[in-house]
Amino acid sequence: MPTRRLLVVPLLLALAACATTPMSSMDMFAQRSASNSFEFFGGSVAPPETLVLPVAHDRQTNTAACGAHVLASVINYWRGDGTVSGDAIFASHTPAAPDGYSIAEVMALAQQNDLTASAVRLTPEDIVRELESGRPVLVPIRVPSVFIQPWSLPGANVPVLGLPANLITSRVAMVSEWTDTAMVNHYVLVVGHDGDKFVVVEPVLGYRTISFDRLGRYRRDFNNAAVVFSGPRPPAANRVETPPLRAMGSM
Repeated sequence: MPTRRLLVVPLLLALAACATTPMSSMDMFAQRSASNSFEFFGGSVAPPETLVLPVAHDRQTNTAACGAHVLASVINYWRGDGTVSGDAIFASHTPAAPDGYSIAEVMALAQQNDLTASAVRLTPEDIVRELESGRPVLVPIRVPSVFIQPWSLPGANVPVLGLPANLITSRVAMVSEWTDTAMVNHYVLVVGHDGDKFVVVEPVLGYRTISFDRLGRYRRDFNNAAVVFSGPRPPAANRVETPPLRAMGSM
């Protein structure tokens, strides 16, 4: 019986074959905030209550490079778009371990790029306070790999047609958690919140929503570890667009 359960994840993963659409821009996210959500139900957020900091998505293309791409998003938020790319960070500072960067490595790279990086343990309420102060928060997570694949089931990004595909993805993720199979370590950058949901910039698929409860489960293996960054000046993104964007419909 356990063997048959363990086979479910790879068999369902094999069904997926189509490229998915990253949610890389805030305009696109504002129009379709439920797309690419970690949640099957209730993944959308509703302006004007939603706070979303204007953090640019730097897309991950190498499986070991999530730390580099999340860090690039942070650096570009504080110092200006185009300051650095995750590809450049990964090329010049490959991680010591083959599966990616440690928190210590990410912090060291942030400091090399003129940011202050503080390793802390944060509750959801603490994260909300950081966001309200204009500081995005990096968190390590252990997540079902089906959620961070650069492909999806046919129609996954199309309203209504995407429901069956999203249901399969949700079921695969559930089995992954139950069996601790096909779970991977990953970084996401928390950039917004609305009610009981966070908005994250996830390196593979960009802007995504995730419930407080789910993110808490995915953070459990890291004991709520987080990294908060700050720079010598206010975020470059906010020097033009102040205050941090809250009403997504106006983006």
